[in-house]
Amino acid sequence: MRAVSDTSPISALASIGRLSLLKSQFSEIWIPTAVSDELRLHPDPAALLSIEAADREKWIQSASLSNSHLLDILSLHLDRGEAEAIVLATDMKVDVVLIDEREG
Repeated sequence: MRAVSDTSPISALASIGRLSLLKSQFSEIWIPTAVSDELRLHPDPAALLSIEAADREKWIQSASLSNSHLLDILSLHLDRGEAEAIVLATDMKVDVVLIDEREG
């Protein structure tokens, strides 16, 4: 099963050494550009290494957005990563969106 994720679920699981939980639940995790950019700035070197490994192994993959109008609307209420994750999930028609914010 494919999923789209915001930064927080990936970052939090990588921080506690449990990023593999996502791999065991989903065949692919897709992230938008904003999430990819945020993850590259992870302050924990060990977490960053596990995120980079997932990227190299291609079970976390980046994708571009196509619905800029929806992004503009969502960006009024959400941070960029959350808004892009929702738009990407809509574009890709996935069933699962991993977001930890109530507003998202």
